[in-house]
Amino acid sequence: MEKQCICCCEEHLDMAFDDFLVEYEIWPELKKSEETCICSYCSSKAVYCLENSVKTE
Repeated sequence: MEKQCICCCEEHLDMAFDDFLVEYEIWPELKKSEETCICSYCSSKAVYCLENSVKTE
């Protein structure tokens, strides 16, 4: 399974949760973003990454 991730800034966190739930139909795990990530909705530095919370084997 490919990694499912949406990076976002503080301002777009609500939108990222909505989009993640619609696209992947699972609840995401909220993690602090790496320094190099950019928000998926604007050109700001990402603060959070929403990732697939389901572990695959």
